[in-house]
Amino acid sequence: MKKIHLINLGCKLNTFEGEAILTKLKAQGHTICDDQEEAEIVIVNTCTVTAKADEKGRKYMRRAKAQGKKVIATGCYATTDGLELAEKNYIDLILRNEQKFSIHEYLPLLDLGQKITKGKDLTEFPEISGFERTRAFLKIQDGCNKFCSFCKIPFARGRSRSQDFHKIHHAFVTLLESGYKEIVLTGINLSDFSFEHGKLGKLVQSLLAYDNDFRIRLSSLQPDEFDPVLLECLQHPKMAPHFHLSVQSGSDSVLKRMHRRYNCHDFLKLINTMKNIRPDIGLTTDIIVGFPNETDQEFQETLNMVKNAEFIRVHIFPYSQREGTTAARFKDMPAEIKKEREKLLREICQKTALEFAKKNCLGKTYKVLTESAKRGIREGYTENYIRTHFPEASCNVNEFISITPLNVTIEEDGHLKFII
Repeated sequence: MKKIHLINLGCKLNTFEGEAILTKLKAQGHTICDDQEEAEIVIVNTCTVTAKADEKGRKYMRRAKAQGKKVIATGCYATTDGLELAEKNYIDLILRNEQKFSIHEYLPLLDLGQKITKGKDLTEFPEISGFERTRAFLKIQDGCNKFCSFCKIPFARGRSRSQDFHKIHHAFVTLLESGYKEIVLTGINLSDFSFEHGKLGKLVQSLLAYDNDFRIRLSSLQPDEFDPVLLECLQHPKMAPHFHLSVQSGSDSVLKRMHRRYNCHDFLKLINTMKNIRPDIGLTTDIIVGFPNETDQEFQETLNMVKNAEFIRVHIFPYSQREGTTAARFKDMPAEIKKEREKLLREICQKTALEFAKKNCLGKTYKVLTESAKRGIREGYTENYIRTHFPEASCNVNEFISITPLNVTIEEDGHLKFII
């Protein structure tokens, strides 16, 4: 049996799948090491959403090899660029996404020098035994059929597919019985989830019916596939009033070049509908700056959209060329323009987020789920996804605590933080 350390990079789905990998390895009798130095094998569950994500994966793998470890690369980067990675002397084994849940079967290859082996089918939705945190992730969908012009993920994840409705309920109940009070439904294109009786909203409604003390949060959603039934769910006390709507740009012409299937007007109309139901709803998003041929006017349209949308947090990505995508054929913009636009957008996003929270959130009562403590301070998030800190001695981990914020600030990582 081996001593193994796992590094998860990228999205919430990778977090779920990392836990599934650990569940399988533990069941086979392997020892999971929190400290990388104690491990014999290091698994890096990679992301490939940007070139920066690729480099981050390589950095962790080089570091592990420098410590004398056997290194396994899996995840999206290992799936799309496996042949290129096979040439690196700091990687011992490469497993595609469809192989990652059977890592224990491939461990003998580490001693044979065989870096790449044939993959399996893409349909598996693995089970998990738990998470080392108060918030649990539940994978209900995988794959993507959209092929946006900038994105490699469909090549890494395959066609869209949904987990069985009854298996989702079984996994959900297992997590509730294990004591988890926040469950995040996740997938590559969560909005594409479907089953015989409906789409994502109907599934959420059925899960909200359980009696336990919990709340449901959703990971990233596509604006053009937003299920209107979710607006009904928004009024349920166990539904977190927080949606991550991945808009990417506020310019219709840029959205068209990105192969996104919506326009800014319809997007803002959807947001206004949400705010009419819940004025303090926490909205987050992703935006790409410096997309090929993005003009000053198109960037200004994105700034205008951000001001109108009032996101509480924006993940900003300078455009990164992804080999094999349609956008990779276009001429890239100078790095200094991307950097300048990123800085300006970040300043406006943070200013807008603060103004929104002060106008809509202060003086209201929220439920915070308490998480781990660092240096005497315990952290947690409200239902609308605003960070809150407590003295560690004032509460226990994994408790819902009612708070009434008196003020709000922005932290260095861009998160809003309530002051109580």
